[in-house]
Amino acid sequence: MSCYWARFEKIENDIFRYDTRIYLKPIDSPGEDDMCLGAIVGKNPGSAIANSLDETALQRIKLDGDKLLPNIKNIFLKAYEKSDISVNENAYIQVLNLMYICDKDLSQAIKKIKVHKKPAVCLSEDKHFPFIWYLWGNEDKDLNPYKGRFLETKLDNCFFLNTKTEEIVGRIPTKKEAARHPQGMRHDLVVPYISELLLSIAK
Repeated sequence: MSCYWARFEKIENDIFRYDTRIYLKPIDSPGEDDMCLGAIVGKNPGSAIANSLDETALQRIKLDGDKLLPNIKNIFLKAYEKSDISVNENAYIQVLNLMYICDKDLSQAIKKIKVHKKPAVCLSEDKHFPFIWYLWGNEDKDLNPYKGRFLETKLDNCFFLNTKTEEIVGRIPTKKEAARHPQGMRHDLVVPYISELLLSIAK
């Protein structure tokens, strides 16, 4: 059983990770009818790798030091506890990224992605999400060109934590705004907001 699943694909000697899911409870295998609570948008897949490279199915993820996925899971479990509502079986958070090439070194990932003329994006980006949490970090001239496709969503429940003010902003960030990454972040800065969001979705 595992809480972390994704599909891995090898493209021109680079590994890409798609349809990454963070389940709030361990499961034996993911399904298309599982409950997607919402999505986060990060930079790129880091050190987490596949247990096996099967390009057609979701695989258990070997974290290999990756702290983002368990960090997000813990934040949402705390939010559920605060909201006093039960976690649905097979409920998960969808992980979207500015780029889907795997590398724990972001600068190396940026160099690698430029070799791919038209790198495929995750088909999950076309889903309708109850909310999207943006956490792609500070403004970055190398990353800004990849942000455009996430700036036009019609969702009402979009938010980010402003790095400078440490306040939740209930809209999509601009390319130049710093959307706080969870690494080293105090959970109490976001748990109350997410808790209220979960309550509104559950109604």
